[in-house]
Amino acid sequence: MKKRWKSFRFYLLSLSVVVLIDGILIAHLRRYESSVSSGLQTTEQTIRREIRCFPIAFCGESGLDFDFTDTWMEERSYGGERGHEGCDIITSEDRRGIYPVVSMTDGVVEQMGWLTLGGYRIGIRSDSGVYYYYAHLESYAEGLSEGQEVSAGEFLGFVGDSGYGDEGTVGQFVTHLHVGIYVPDKNGEDRAVDPWPWLEAIRESRILAVYSNPGS
Repeated sequence: MKKRWKSFRFYLLSLSVVVLIDGILIAHLRRYESSVSSGLQTTEQTIRREIRCFPIAFCGESGLDFDFTDTWMEERSYGGERGHEGCDIITSEDRRGIYPVVSMTDGVVEQMGWLTLGGYRIGIRSDSGVYYYYAHLESYAEGLSEGQEVSAGEFLGFVGDSGYGDEGTVGQFVTHLHVGIYVPDKNGEDRAVDPWPWLEAIRESRILAVYSNPGS
């Protein structure tokens, strides 16, 4: 896929993540613990420490909002019956390529490219071994590549509606960002955990993305 770039300046709006999470996660701790099988190496304290900002930047334009609910393990049928291993952030404007996606954490880009289910996706592995997954992108940030180190808040690409077909397929569902979090078990296999509590906790910790002209 051709990488497309729009020039941005990014500003941190809030980093009050620990305060937010401590209040939110108490009610969801039991759900979290039930979604993580025994023997997982990574604790919820690790994820809490690593996630520093919401994955969709604030564009500063009225109407460019989003919403999400807890759809963990809801039924999905494309490609066979399965549970939904993530959380879908639905954009208020059903248009691909206008909502900037940023990394929630520091880490290394482990996977990029097309998946039949996920479309154009990015997978970032943190130092702790947690894998943070962003799917259905419209395009990637210029110069982004596998093996590259990224920081929390770094621009990754744009929200889209890619997936559910051969490479380049779009329009099979509304524009949204699928976020997944996977932690390694004692055998090194990634196991999905419910990302909704973490996203809810950092809802207000967003990066401000300001469009600017190249060279300005």
